[in-house]
Amino acid sequence: MKKIVSLLIALTLCTALLIPVLALAETDVQKVISEAASMSWEDLLAKAQAEIGSNELHIYGTTSRVNEETFTEKTGIKIVASNPNDSQIYELLENETGKGIYGPDVVLTQDSFMLINNAIASGWLENYVPDAYKANILESDQYPLVCAYLTRLFFYNNGGQKDMKLFTNVWQFTEPEYKGLEFKNPMDEKTSMNFLISLTSDKWQAKLTEAYKSYYGKDYVPSGDFANISYEWIYRFLMNCTFISKDSTIAADIAGGAPGSAGLFVFSKLRSVDATNISICAKDDIEGFAGLLYPIYIMVASNAKYPYAACLYINYLMSEEGYQNVFGKDMGSYSANSSVGISENARKYGDEPLSYWQGCAVIEDSVHIQSVYALAYTQIAQWCASK
Repeated sequence: MKKIVSLLIALTLCTALLIPVLALAETDVQKVISEAASMSWEDLLAKAQAEIGSNELHIYGTTSRVNEETFTEKTGIKIVASNPNDSQIYELLENETGKGIYGPDVVLTQDSFMLINNAIASGWLENYVPDAYKANILESDQYPLVCAYLTRLFFYNNGGQKDMKLFTNVWQFTEPEYKGLEFKNPMDEKTSMNFLISLTSDKWQAKLTEAYKSYYGKDYVPSGDFANISYEWIYRFLMNCTFISKDSTIAADIAGGAPGSAGLFVFSKLRSVDATNISICAKDDIEGFAGLLYPIYIMVASNAKYPYAACLYINYLMSEEGYQNVFGKDMGSYSANSSVGISENARKYGDEPLSYWQGCAVIEDSVHIQSVYALAYTQIAQWCASK
């Protein structure tokens, strides 16, 4: 009996020692990522072309920009890109990658909460940062890797009066006279939800408190109905909003609307309307914040069939050439690679470098979002449902 017990103990110890070794063992995709990080463009291109041959690289991206063809023109590697929304991406990852079924090689997504707590925690996606660009990417943007930032800003119809400066304080958006502000429903648009949750941080509570005193001429006094000033602004703002499903619709409604009509939409949609009578609240030095600045993350699927090609694609998007071809031609997008600037076309529409928007927009705060998500999401969802 003692021999049996001793044997069982020995086996248990051996198993315990083996577990961390097995956990640290690299998968084939992880090995490729480790190798690819330090490879030159030419060497990585050769590996990718040999790996994929005449087959296609599969990309899931929340933006239609990934359908762009210059990567294929430059490398000869064909791509198949689809544009599911964030919720659909995580459903696909769970049903494909999570079950060992080949789906995407590369994924671009905007929802930091689901990315961290779902895809990364479940091991569905792997991070890859090219060494060639590492020095120009903030450490906070390296894991998970941020490919680009986008802006969703407050705009309004100025009726042809460029010097109107109608909205100069974010508390105006909570007042009855401005009811009807158009906004993408936070229950459908993850970046809208993350924007509102980010607002509940100490930083934005302070900003809203300053803006409140400036607009109303008195100190903010809590009513007891809200957890803090940010929640009060969010509630009053949501009650004033008209929920619209598409940024392009909001842009068209403001462009064709009456003077004073306003809303938040992705800056890039300005290119699709007559912007003659549209003002950007940021340019009127609005107190509080000018909108939101949110990241697009890019990662490699953990069961990618073509990991070298996936890494090559990420290298391309992080380069000056690739970024300008895929994202940078229009306004409202900014590379996480600080050496890549905005285009002259973007400047014509009033766009500014990333640093400008970092100074006046709410930056999606993934750390804060993780810490308060359950409580904040539940409260905001209740308010949205009551509209």
